[in-house]
Amino acid sequence: MGNKGLETIGRQNDFGFPLKIDRNLLGLFIALGVFIVVMSFVSENFLTHINLLNVLQQASFIMILAYGMTFVLSTGGIDLSVGSICGICGGMAAWLLNHDVNVVLAVVSALFLGVLIGAVNGLTITKLNISPFMATLAMMIILRGILYVWTGATPLGSYMSDSFQFLGSGRIFGVQFPVIVSIILLIVLLIVYRKMKFGRHILALGSSEEAVRISGIKVDKLRIKVYALSGLTAAAAGVLLASRLTTVHPEMGTGYELEAIAAAIIGGTALSGGKGTLIGTALGAIILFMIKNAMNLQNVNPYWETIVIGLIILLAAVVPILAGHFKGKVKNS
Repeated sequence: MGNKGLETIGRQNDFGFPLKIDRNLLGLFIALGVFIVVMSFVSENFLTHINLLNVLQQASFIMILAYGMTFVLSTGGIDLSVGSICGICGGMAAWLLNHDVNVVLAVVSALFLGVLIGAVNGLTITKLNISPFMATLAMMIILRGILYVWTGATPLGSYMSDSFQFLGSGRIFGVQFPVIVSIILLIVLLIVYRKMKFGRHILALGSSEEAVRISGIKVDKLRIKVYALSGLTAAAAGVLLASRLTTVHPEMGTGYELEAIAAAIIGGTALSGGKGTLIGTALGAIILFMIKNAMNLQNVNPYWETIVIGLIILLAAVVPILAGHFKGKVKNS
């Protein structure tokens, strides 16, 4: 396929910042709009300023995780370790603060740890030729075990300071700081994903690894960078969560990897790679937490929440397959 083929793949997936919105995003906006209208009639508390900001804050942590997951899924990989990275990096920041380390140094150290763990994931996958599923599953279990041993299975506390607390609970113009961080990250990563070679190469890798290799791009190096980025976003979510919760529990971040994957899939990112949208991922996270919030307002049993989310993930995965099958039939007729 060569360089020309790689550039073609990049152009096909690189939407830039178009004036015309793609159909997947349009569908998400419509679904979100319909859901908001319906819930505004069902519950008088749903469409309040306080409730909507609360939903955005809850969604922002998964949103940040899901940004990194979108990059990983776009390569055709998966990262099951992000929930554990979130927990252990939040624990690192809390532990350092508890030992009177400067807030900036504690946060930077936690972020660096996330990048390091992500890079190790990438190295394990590329150099040991282990599948992303198995490599990151093993890392998820190892990190969770380390966190239990490190904390003695008890919550870490007594680390909070005013400056650190602002990261999770502070507001700027009435908007919670985690929400602002998620928006800033979305803008930055959109530029990386759509406007830089790194993003185009990721999409090309997910579409055809052989084409990327022929084009002279170092696939192993590219994968390591992608998993390092996923580790960074997971660490950022962990730091913000540690600040928000005021204590770090050994199980912090458990299950977050599934919600991050769900947000990306709902947003239109393909599990097979080669296709992704960060705006869709953000909307996917918001939709997930709006559904959770609506069920809470209606006093629905929390166990049903898990079932509903699972069904939504299944639906999001099946719809593109059915759509592709339908298009194929139309073309052949």
